[in-house]
Amino acid sequence: MLIEVSNLTKKFNDFTAVDNISFAVKAGEVLVLLGTSGCGKTTTLKMINRLIEPTCGEIRIEGKNVRAQKPEKLRKRIGYVIQNIGLFPHYTVEENIAIVPKL
Repeated sequence: MLIEVSNLTKKFNDFTAVDNISFAVKAGEVLVLLGTSGCGKTTTLKMINRLIEPTCGEIRIEGKNVRAQKPEKLRKRIGYVIQNIGLFPHYTVEENIAIVPKL
């Protein structure tokens, strides 16, 4: 598996943003997180690249637990695409996508 998420939960005080989700993505597959605003899509992605830490659960990329890796090295390997306010309207789609890898 390329990405494995097992029993992932994120709580902010008494609010549960992500509640015990699990999924796996094989190399070459495309995964879409689809849902209404506030359902936990961005929180899940932020936990995968360690912008925020999960309350519980496990995330593995290529079999390695992300918590055992330095966040900055992990992010360089997996990337991250910015949405909405992070996009530059004067850039092309290609230029916007290339911002994070260039950093």
